[in-house]
Amino acid sequence: MYRFFRWYNQNRLQVFIIIIVVILAFVVLQIVNSLVAKNNEKERNELLNRNTYVDKTANPSPTNTSVLTGEKIPDSQDSINKNLISQFVEYCNTGRTQKAYDMLSDECKELIYPTVELFRQIYINNIFYINRMYSLQNWYIDTNSYTYYIKYTEDVLATGNVNSDENKGDYITIVNEGGEYYLNINNYVGRQEKNKTVSNGNVTISVNWIDMYIDYTILNITVKNNTGKTICIDAKEDVSSTYIYDSNNVEYTSFINENPMTELIMRDQETKTINIKFNKIYNQSRILTGIRFEDIVLNYDDYTSNQAEKENISVDINIK
Repeated sequence: MYRFFRWYNQNRLQVFIIIIVVILAFVVLQIVNSLVAKNNEKERNELLNRNTYVDKTANPSPTNTSVLTGEKIPDSQDSINKNLISQFVEYCNTGRTQKAYDMLSDECKELIYPTVELFRQIYINNIFYINRMYSLQNWYIDTNSYTYYIKYTEDVLATGNVNSDENKGDYITIVNEGGEYYLNINNYVGRQEKNKTVSNGNVTISVNWIDMYIDYTILNITVKNNTGKTICIDAKEDVSSTYIYDSNNVEYTSFINENPMTELIMRDQETKTINIKFNKIYNQSRILTGIRFEDIVLNYDDYTSNQAEKENISVDINIK
């Protein structure tokens, strides 16, 4: 203990500086995350305002028409979609949780609700603690999916309460998997398989798939290290060093600071599969075309121990 206090007294200034730097870094990270969230909300609102004409004297847009693009769903498909959502809500309202759970896609279960009990706790208990009515707005129509905004309201026929503050909102997407229809809920839109691989300097990175959410995007990647040294795919020294970009060359920064360093560091001959989150909201008109890692450190052990200058490379992967 004496040695500790002696060391502390000798290095008090350095300790204070380190503490201040850590606090400042945390504050900056919180500010960046807050700004990104506000920017996503602004972009989504601008997109909606840009593509939607609202006539207050008319009825709301029919559910077979996208409020963003004006594109229409064929009548036969519109009927299928409405019936699926109606069945899902009925199961949730009547406590048939397993039936509702069976309507979810495999990806939705894997990513958000790996068990029926978790689905009950997170979704059913937070929304269907009262009987629900609902309304729909179609947002996006894709080749094999249809995304709606669903507004859950209190069942006024049952309660007589027309001014309820119990309303809930969600985005629900109907996907076609092998000729069968399933639901993605809780803002999850769907998955795009990619399987794109690029190697540079004995570092191989593969983009396996993209998981799209309404407010952000996640890429699942696999990294193989055959350099003979310990590497780090992002040393977290620049928040813009890992990003994705679209067909208009618009860049979307990552939330790689949310990944622990243990995920980003690979020993020689080690292979890791990780998820990286990006600040791209779901927007069909902005097609992702690539991901870029600009600061892959090839001598991470020597660099972090101040034994050598940083040796780094970049990797650019076309994912279109």
